Amino acid sequence: MKSRLIWMVVTGLALALILLVAVQTTSFLSSVPIFSGDVEISEPAEKSEPVTDTGFTPVIFRTVNEFGTGSSRLLRVNGTSEPNAVLILLNRNQRLRQIRADDAGNWALDVNVERDQTMVLELVMFVDGGLNVRGDETVFRVPVPPKDAEEIDLDKPALIMVTAPGGPTRIVQTPFGGSPTDGPLTMGPIDYDDSGGVIFSGTTEEEGRVRIFAGPSAIGETRVGAGGRWNFIAGNMLPLGEYEIAAELIKSDGVKARVSVPFERLPPSRNTELSFVPDIRYEPFRWQIRRQLLGGGAQYTAIFAPQEAEALIVD
Repeated sequence: MKSRLIWMVVTGLALALILLVAVQTTSFLSSVPIFSGDVEISEPAEKSEPVTDTGFTPVIFRTVNEFGTGSSRLLRVNGTSEPNAVLILLNRNQRLRQIRADDAGNWALDVNVERDQTMVLELVMFVDGGLNVRGDETVFRVPVPPKDAEEIDLDKPALIMVTAPGGPTRIVQTPFGGSPTDGPLTMGPIDYDDSGGVIFSGTTEEEGRVRIFAGPSAIGETRVGAGGRWNFIAGNMLPLGEYEIAAELIKSDGVKARVSVPFERLPPSRNTELSFVPDIRYEPFRWQIRRQLLGGGAQYTAIFAPQEAEALIVD
């Protein structure tokens, strides 16, 4: 009788353990995205949000290049991410391509160029455990609009830029054929938001300091960093309206170079509905690109033609 009682207790404990394992396994499987092959995702891209401090390697665009001729043009993009992560490439928030990073976290792909539409490329990374992380960076390809209702001239280079909230925009290709330059100093794009926060950036071939002016007033200066890049970030600095922005390269023996551009800080748009297509203001020697951010607000990027550039006339 005693041995039978012991057997019943042992059997009950074993059944309880099996039930516990089954419940935990079901819970785990319910949290993992369902894949079809290697690259189908279980949730729509619209639900993904930027995620920070996850402990994962962030997904970034390392290089972007356009090549090909005529209507057969491709964008070649590559970058890094968490090793072996599934990556979903979006264009205007719609799934375009799906790939998997290699064991070192490297990835690369080619996509067809849309000749007459603005392309807005972003990446969503899926990692073990079902977590999806939307990358901070966005690649914009903005073609030159047609003149007098003609077809787009494919010989005119489109604007290609890589941007992220709170950081300086990188210009890969510009329709103006270059950026404003004086000797060793180049002025890059100007990024700003609706509060007047601003990021100035550029490059120089020489060491020194770069001083920034808004109109006649000096508003700050910064030291040239590694690789000849410089940037200056200020909050609530720029007033609305149009005025000159200038950058001076200052050496120990004085001012070495000065670049100025005709800047205009645009007023905030009344349209606050989230859109994945940017608003673009085309001008002969200046373009401004406004995009809305997932977390709210907007960021603007102004790009400028060099002094020797011809006017870029569009409708």
